[in-house]
Amino acid sequence: MRLQFESVVATGSTALDSGIGDTALKTFNGTTYLYTVTGPGGGVAVWRLIDGAIPQLVDTEYYSGSITFLVGRSGTPVDFSGTSQLVLDVNTATGLVGYDLNSNGTIRALQETDTLSGGGNIGAVVQFSLGSSELVVLSHGDTSQIGTYHVSSDGSLNLAGLIAGEADSMQAVRSGSGQFLIASDAVNDRIATYQIDDSTGLLTEIDNGSTLGTLGVATPTAVETVEAYGKSWVVVAGSGSNSLSVLQVNQDGSLKATNHVLDTLDTRFESVQDLAVAEVNGRVFVVAGGGDDGVSLFNLTPQGQLVYLDSFADTLASGLQNVESLSVAHVGEDLQILVTSQQEAGVTVLTVPVDELGTIRTGFATVTGTASDDMLSGSILDTTLIGGGGDDILIAGAGATTMSGGAGADIFVMQSGSGVTTISDFQPGMDRLDMFDYLLLRSPQQLNFTSTSQGARIEYRGEVVEVKSAFGGPLSSAEIFGAGFAGPDHIPVDFGNFGGLTPNSSDGLAGLVTIDSETANPGLTDAEIRFTPDGGGTVSTTADAQGNFDLELPDGTYSGSLDVIKYYSTASNEIDALDALQVLRIAVGLDPTWGPATAEDLIAADVNQNGTVNALDALEILQVVVGQPSAPDLQWVFLDENSDLSGITKDNVTYDTGTNVTAVDGVIDVDMTSILLGNLEAA
Repeated sequence: MRLQFESVVATGSTALDSGIGDTALKTFNGTTYLYTVTGPGGGVAVWRLIDGAIPQLVDTEYYSGSITFLVGRSGTPVDFSGTSQLVLDVNTATGLVGYDLNSNGTIRALQETDTLSGGGNIGAVVQFSLGSSELVVLSHGDTSQIGTYHVSSDGSLNLAGLIAGEADSMQAVRSGSGQFLIASDAVNDRIATYQIDDSTGLLTEIDNGSTLGTLGVATPTAVETVEAYGKSWVVVAGSGSNSLSVLQVNQDGSLKATNHVLDTLDTRFESVQDLAVAEVNGRVFVVAGGGDDGVSLFNLTPQGQLVYLDSFADTLASGLQNVESLSVAHVGEDLQILVTSQQEAGVTVLTVPVDELGTIRTGFATVTGTASDDMLSGSILDTTLIGGGGDDILIAGAGATTMSGGAGADIFVMQSGSGVTTISDFQPGMDRLDMFDYLLLRSPQQLNFTSTSQGARIEYRGEVVEVKSAFGGPLSSAEIFGAGFAGPDHIPVDFGNFGGLTPNSSDGLAGLVTIDSETANPGLTDAEIRFTPDGGGTVSTTADAQGNFDLELPDGTYSGSLDVIKYYSTASNEIDALDALQVLRIAVGLDPTWGPATAEDLIAADVNQNGTVNALDALEILQVVVGQPSAPDLQWVFLDENSDLSGITKDNVTYDTGTNVTAVDGVIDVDMTSILLGNLEAA
């Protein structure tokens, strides 16, 4: 899919065309209108979006009276009990100020509500349904508060409550039965998540600091939310970090990072100022732009990744120098992307054809697309993806995946940790191989690339891709990758398995442990949960602070093995010098101080897991206790609760971790035995 420049539209008035700070969309009776807002001494222009044509100017309104030089550069459409209004940001206002809107998109009289507790200097506005009522959330710039207001039957606002906070971009999203508010504040370099009480509308902040801090988003300038693929998502633009981040919203409002991309020479979102999200026939498109004189286009996948589609760089005619704002609308057979600039006048119109969008399917065995532009994904078992006609996106699964794109310009998306991936019909110069999920891969020069008689074999850190030419014969690196990778840099977001480095450590529970994917699991905090279905590839996830985890397995019944990887937290002080003494006693043939050692004692004593208990195990425990830099990372081991440990002696500490389980419709429920290596007193 390619971005196509259509035109720059303008009113001809400098006051309305230059310095546009915000754009907003509103649909009346099936017709969508674009509202552009300038700052002091300016006004509002209204454009009707037309299928197959450039936007048509339908109305203008110049600021007048007391607001002329006090109005900001933002405008947000809101509905007040049957009346639509374009809400403005007016400095020193005491109530909410905005223009009433007609059903043909045109502008009516200026209105102001009664005095609001936080004042009328509004940084951001969002409206959504709360049960049978409507709720409006306002970020009050004068008082640094975020207020929630119920919209009454006469259109007035009734305060539900205020909470300390600031925002210049806010979006609401539902996940499960909960309603949540996501707010970004570029000035204070902050992203906040709030739970919205279903009965009162009051906000309660949710601590997502660990997840957001790990991403490293700097100067968040915009947030967008979307509910797609059976999940809820947040996309965050970071101007200071030149980044776009995707996070999944869990049912409790916690955020799970799924993708984090950085601008490169191939993309156009450096110093990103705004982003927009549009859903068309179940497919989610993301557009971003900023100080890089252009915009970039992505598809959001069911796995929460951004697949790069195209970028459009500014030309002498396109007016995209330092992008300020973006709006995206589905009009007829196209996406219309409406962009404004900090330096140039008017609204730039770009289009992307979406009339050939096909199916979105995930599965195993054989997954077949259509003659249109499909998005097909593999699963946990071995899968064959057949794109057919059209410009398809084929995404490898956890198991071995065979891909056939068919006719059209296809994108083959690799997945880290999957089985061998085979592409059966790569077309040089048309198809693209997206390998950005591979850890720290930035250039084709990092790959072990071997031309073969049928195409090429590509290897990287244990990942293997077999590429077969659609036309027969060998393929060179230049034929597959051209001058290099096209698209943004992808930064790892799951540090639980970051190149073999130790994931987070935390407290646990010794002895019998229940592992249930539907509940919290005490003792599994920060543990990595791995499931390998019989004949398939391994899928993994990291449990949260309460031990909740979701492997996101497909519906159906799958037998396989479950293993848990969890490291010891020295802050718990569970392991001390007395444990080293007990190991020394066992090593020289004595019993621990409490009596004969059990098999569990011997497993805990074999700290280095070399199969015997000796003085080296005691030494490693002492290194951990005194905090030596060379101390090993002690861990918990999880065994089948029915494991036969009768043959274990101090000279033969052999056992298998993990257990066999059956996952039914994504649910796993099993009991295991948990042992902390080095901690004999609790074993």
